[in-house]
Amino acid sequence: MYCVVRVGGLLFPVTGALDVTVYHIMFNQTYAEMNKPNQEWKTVLGGVFFFVGFTGIVMWWQRVHVFPPLPHTLEEEWVAMQTRRMLDMRIGAIEGLSSKWDYEKNEWKK
Repeated sequence: MYCVVRVGGLLFPVTGALDVTVYHIMFNQTYAEMNKPNQEWKTVLGGVFFFVGFTGIVMWWQRVHVFPPLPHTLEEEWVAMQTRRMLDMRIGAIEGLSSKWDYEKNEWKK
């Protein structure tokens, strides 16, 4: 590459290391320096992991200290008793729950 610099009305040819220096003064980075891979992805990934971890800790804290315990009506034994009660009362005998129960075999229809 051949470059000419004007200093006070005179033109001077510039080659070699001076050429790169003049280019840096004008543009700050060369094209190769601008496209060089950097390590920014590590910072971004670290930030993502930090916030995901922090969110997990907040969710755990809320589950332990903020939310009340589940009601006893959601326990498996209670749900089974409630379902059996509904079947005994024949609730939804046409299209509902009881229509899918075989009362003779005492099991769900297939």
